[in-house]
Amino acid sequence: MMVFGKKCPACGSRRLAARPPAERLGALPTARTYACEDCRQQLVYMFPVAVGVENRQFVRKQLPAFFLVRIPGRANQYARIKNISEGGLCFDQHYNAAPIAGPLVTLDLYNCNDGSSLEQLSAEVVATFEQLLDVNGIKTTVLNHCARFVNLNQAQRKVLSSCLAQHAVS
Repeated sequence: MMVFGKKCPACGSRRLAARPPAERLGALPTARTYACEDCRQQLVYMFPVAVGVENRQFVRKQLPAFFLVRIPGRANQYARIKNISEGGLCFDQHYNAAPIAGPLVTLDLYNCNDGSSLEQLSAEVVATFEQLLDVNGIKTTVLNHCARFVNLNQAQRKVLSSCLAQHAVS
């Protein structure tokens, strides 16, 4: 993603926090690296444009519709998975749902067909943005959350990899 001006390419916010240069583009003498304070999108600003930085290391895959992400809490919330990889996932949450408590969350992958789940997946929400959807003529707003898995143990990585190999399509 690329936009003109010093603003977030994902959400358009001008609330940017400086980051140390870690990417190849950020190493250029005229480039400055930032993270959006609203949606956490990482970007590099080189006058006159801001370029979003992609950090994914794994191929994104689609799971069948009967897989949901469960967000544990006082009342479990369920959200539709947009895409997933061994490194993280993106999911849609209804706009009026209880907000996610912070950047670090614990998620469960839930299979609605057989009731099985992969639980206690630690994740860090790295980007959040609003999206307007038109479903059968009815407009609705959803929050799209992108998260990366952090500190998964070996068993969780193995079960996640097996689940993706069995059910996911590229």
